[in-house]
Amino acid sequence: MKNLIFLLLFSFCQNQELQRCEKYLTCEFCAGSVDIDVSCRWCMETSQCVSSKYLCHPWRTVLHNVNCPARVLPTFNDTFNRFEVAYYIHAANRVSEYIPVGGPMSCLMKLPENIQVLAELNVPTTIEKRTIGVVIGVNHDLHHIFIGFRSTNNAVQFIAQFLAFSMGWMEDFPLGGKMVGIYVQIYKDILNFGFDSALERVVDQFPTYQFLVTGHSLGGAMSTVYSLHVALKYPSKQVRLYAWSGPRSGDETFVKMLQEHVTEQFRVVRDGDFVPDFPLRVSQTLSAAHHNTFEIFYPSHMTTDNYKVCDQAETETCLKGSWWKSIAAHIFMFDMNFFNHIWMGYCQ
Repeated sequence: MKNLIFLLLFSFCQNQELQRCEKYLTCEFCAGSVDIDVSCRWCMETSQCVSSKYLCHPWRTVLHNVNCPARVLPTFNDTFNRFEVAYYIHAANRVSEYIPVGGPMSCLMKLPENIQVLAELNVPTTIEKRTIGVVIGVNHDLHHIFIGFRSTNNAVQFIAQFLAFSMGWMEDFPLGGKMVGIYVQIYKDILNFGFDSALERVVDQFPTYQFLVTGHSLGGAMSTVYSLHVALKYPSKQVRLYAWSGPRSGDETFVKMLQEHVTEQFRVVRDGDFVPDFPLRVSQTLSAAHHNTFEIFYPSHMTTDNYKVCDQAETETCLKGSWWKSIAAHIFMFDMNFFNHIWMGYCQ
């Protein structure tokens, strides 16, 4: 009799918990909600709000509302990404004290449009005592100002980032939310070096041009960070983000701000690339960095028009991809070599 009463009470409590979450009818209201002591999550298999991942396949539950499936997918231009954005990234990777004069322009001369480089900032970084490069230029034919951030180009910078990831180091981000600590410091280093003044001079020259922000690897993380900075500084202008192979950078608050202010944002990821998996998400409940939408997932060969526009920021089918990971998947993209090092010369 006692066992029967216990089972009835347990069943009643479970039903109460289910009812608490079931009142939420959309993923955006459900995911992350807490009703008394019950954490709700969205089940994509049944389109229902549930109180436990065990009521749905764990890979098909959404606990963070920034990872809710997007209702409308944007139009992604593969040709523009591989034949235009790629050369902006090559140009940014040649902003360094070791690169011959004119290195960035040697890459941009391969594009058919009328392009100018107006600023090259080789910024000393505080933590790892290295530098990060920023290129600012204009494309007169496409009427945009492009801002490119250099990827990691030395072992010390690479190790410093992964130490920050492994420590779970998050700091308050000046624009809102929290961010991986090393990226907060690099953000401040770039600002203190005169980024805003350099950009203002370009905007004053070309007041009708919109913005495009891009970068690969470390540059992918910093382009994500600075796309929000630029969008908040120039709210009347469109900001487009093309972040390649970047790690997670900011928390949910940061991602929500990106969703609000940077309407066209793409994360380009190649299958097998290990960098976008960091910092690792060891828990869904602890404060951590998250990816932003929209992910453009390419199979390993990255052939034309062979990609998927993912409707979630974090998915098993997109970001996770194949079980194997390799440095080659991070470096070689679109039949180009994005291995960045201090001995790079002109674009060949």
